Amino acid sequence: MKCKALSTLLLLVTLLALAGWGTPTQVRPSTVEGACTSFCLDNGGHAVFGSNYDNEIWEGLLFVNKRGVTKTGWEAGTSGKYARWTAEYGSVTFNLAGIQLAWAGMNEAGLAISTMWLGETRNPAPDERPPLVSPLWVQYQLDTCATLEEVMANDARVRIADTVDHYLICDRSGACAAVEFLEGKTVFHTGARLPVKTLTNHAYLKAVGAWQAGRLRDNSLERFGIAADRVTDFQPGDAPSAVAYAFETLDRASGQATGGTPTQWSIVFDTENLRVHFRTSRNPQVRSVDFTRLDFDCSTPVEMLDIHAPLSGDVSNELGRYTFKANLQYTLNFLEKWGGTELSPLEVEVLERGVTGFPCEQQAAPYQEERRLMVSPLVGWAALALLHRFWLVGVVVGLGIAALVVWRVHARGRRG
Repeated sequence: MKCKALSTLLLLVTLLALAGWGTPTQVRPSTVEGACTSFCLDNGGHAVFGSNYDNEIWEGLLFVNKRGVTKTGWEAGTSGKYARWTAEYGSVTFNLAGIQLAWAGMNEAGLAISTMWLGETRNPAPDERPPLVSPLWVQYQLDTCATLEEVMANDARVRIADTVDHYLICDRSGACAAVEFLEGKTVFHTGARLPVKTLTNHAYLKAVGAWQAGRLRDNSLERFGIAADRVTDFQPGDAPSAVAYAFETLDRASGQATGGTPTQWSIVFDTENLRVHFRTSRNPQVRSVDFTRLDFDCSTPVEMLDIHAPLSGDVSNELGRYTFKANLQYTLNFLEKWGGTELSPLEVEVLERGVTGFPCEQQAAPYQEERRLMVSPLVGWAALALLHRFWLVGVVVGLGIAALVVWRVHARGRRG
């Protein structure tokens, strides 16, 4: 029985290598398209960033992501190279499907980002840039960037692979960009091309044109108009007042208020004080996470939290310890319930085993040289996942090999 299990492990790893399994770009359900709203308030030179996640899908996890972790993408660009980087900044993210797959978040430098569905999205064609699936692309920006200029420079380093979304990204100073992928090209709306720091579910230029003309004829444009008016009317004040104003804006632009898809999460990032505030459909109490009370060193355990947990106030010390088993079971349950993915449970386990095993290399440079590998990182991750499943077989085989080596050495000694 043990020999059969070991043969199965070796066969699966070999087949994965020969088949070139390495393009599971759909790592989230296609049903995440929905009605979301994001905006940024300029509070005296600091950004206060608000975001509503509107969808029938309500589940979510909060993660504390560590600095100093070296990560890699699992697909190669046309050059055969894979993305590789070390997280320069820790971050707090809100994730739909599991660890390293961020929907929204803020990092230690005060860079904030959020995701909104956009039907007009057309992904860039494959080129030499290593591709990253869209939620890992979001995490990549949070790992490596402090400023909007750094985010824009990243477009030359990596290519987004599977997005159906556009993104609002703002740094601590309040510099923002609406980032879209239209007709296969990356489009940054920033500076004069971003007259109001608001984004919903229309392409930015269409939405701002409709708002300026007063033609807000559907739910997405109505929400854009509500948020844009509030951003325009905002008067800077102290941080608590600005956060309260942001939550009131999210209430007015919510799915419940506008007759659209229900709002499941409302999040406010206070970039000046590095605090995350949020409330959810299943727990309307405002909770907060204070970055000064978190340990972002990668030598310490990763922390996570069910975003609907029955807590209130500052939850910085209420976060649970990440475990592979809990995260994997959450992801499998999520995908089984909501569907829309082509991944098998084994493929999900392989991916999560890989991203959980990213090493802690605290002093490594943020941007590392892209690597050309003989096989996809997924092959190594598959071997790791299967060895965890059949670890007892591995121990038995290892002991058998060691015993054989000792016996042969001893036998040669007696002959000598």
